[in-house]
Amino acid sequence: MARGIYLVGFSGSGKSTIARVLARQLQWPACDLDEWIVEQTGMTVPAIFEQEGESGFRAREAEALRTVSAGERFIVATGGGTIVRPENRSFMASKGWVICLEARPETILTRIQNHLKESGIHAVRPMLESPDPLEAIRALKQTRQAVYKLADWTVHTDDLTQEQVAAAVMRAAESLEQSAVRTIPG
Repeated sequence: MARGIYLVGFSGSGKSTIARVLARQLQWPACDLDEWIVEQTGMTVPAIFEQEGESGFRAREAEALRTVSAGERFIVATGGGTIVRPENRSFMASKGWVICLEARPETILTRIQNHLKESGIHAVRPMLESPDPLEAIRALKQTRQAVYKLADWTVHTDDLTQEQVAAAVMRAAESLEQSAVRTIPG
């Protein structure tokens, strides 16, 4: 494969986990965009949102996206909202294959809750602070679904193991590479 791989999708769809699995299998560098921003700024994502607003965070995110995509081969686990900005979509389409990891809202809620329990992270997850977290996930996911559908390929992850999702992503990237079909508009 000659192009990088961008994993897009809603929070809890498996982007970070699958990026690590693919990195091991392909021996490519992988980056979780949100983690990279936190490391570079020394601030948590919620702190950036609080101090700089969403526009400040999105500007940092766009800059980080360009920085971590500098190599020829890479895997980037984007933030759930990265693909919303048209300039990010155009950039990703120019540098790599955009593969959406899709999951049902119920699966997403369970994964986020399990991740927080397992990691002991006291992260701020605004969706879980809602009186009805499942409805909050459904509503936000609905607003982003149109841009997620612009990905080059979609992998439904609900009933797959990590290895099966990684294999599906690799098959998708190989198929896209062979056909060189572009579906994300600039």
